[in-house]
Amino acid sequence: MREHVRDQRLAWMTGGVIIGLSIALYWPAEPAYALAVDRAERFAMCSVPTQTGTSDALFVLDFVTGRLVGAAFNSQAGGFTEFYIREISGDFNVKAGSDAEYIMVPARTEFRAIAGAGQTGSPAIGSIYIGELNSGQVSLYGFMYRSAPRPSPPQELVKVATFPFRETFGN
Repeated sequence: MREHVRDQRLAWMTGGVIIGLSIALYWPAEPAYALAVDRAERFAMCSVPTQTGTSDALFVLDFVTGRLVGAAFNSQAGGFTEFYIREISGDFNVKAGSDAEYIMVPARTEFRAIAGAGQTGSPAIGSIYIGELNSGQVSLYGFMYRSAPRPSPPQELVKVATFPFRETFGN
């Protein structure tokens, strides 16, 4: 009798393990996305996704100069091969030497195309929102990504859209 009970328990446990492994094998996996931002008194940096299966790009915003620069790491080349730049102080009408108060947030976006001079590659799946307190505006910046084995000349980030966050919108 004891062997019969033990055999039943073993059969149920084996069946449960097989069913659990089958569910785990066929259940759709959710990829984990980690967008990171950090800031200090005079600059901020964030990681932004480029394309599926490639490394993120890293962007640094210098509050003093109003320059946004970035680079994308290419694991096949073993170094940074894509470079980006944008003078954003003009986008927010910030004068040189003034106390601009920026904030930067990465985002996942899906652009079909990004209009910009000299843009090569395909639109990245990530973008950057930048807000400036004194102007009361937020702008969205996109960029093109090219998985090239050799470093390419810097591309300018494209200002895609802007909205004022201090204005009240009509009902």
